[in-house]
Amino acid sequence: MGMAEEIVTQPNYEKLCSNILNCNEHVRFAGFVNDKSQILYSAQRDNLDSLLTENEIGMSIHYTLERWRKAQNFTFRLGKERLTFTEYDNVILVTIPFKGKLLLVSTEPRIHYDPIIEKVNSILTDWEK
Repeated sequence: MGMAEEIVTQPNYEKLCSNILNCNEHVRFAGFVNDKSQILYSAQRDNLDSLLTENEIGMSIHYTLERWRKAQNFTFRLGKERLTFTEYDNVILVTIPFKGKLLLVSTEPRIHYDPIIEKVNSILTDWEK
């Protein structure tokens, strides 16, 4: 009898993004990026225009990854980062580490975002089971 191999499954990013996008009408965008600033999959609400150009989206992802990497310097004192939250005049951005990738979610501004974050965490937790 040989050694058992661990089966590693990649998350279904398309399904996760769809579930996140559909969890609340105020979610504008959901996407997963890797540590090289590459978008693995993303979804945007159909009836909304992007607030950023393609180039600006790339820059935003790069800056998000840089901020996340810098924050890792404090994990030995503060613990593992669970999410970051940035509120602008026109959008709220939430970043959540998930299985070695980053989930990026944007919502409409000036909303009650706690239920959205709870629902997103529930969706991610369901995938980890």
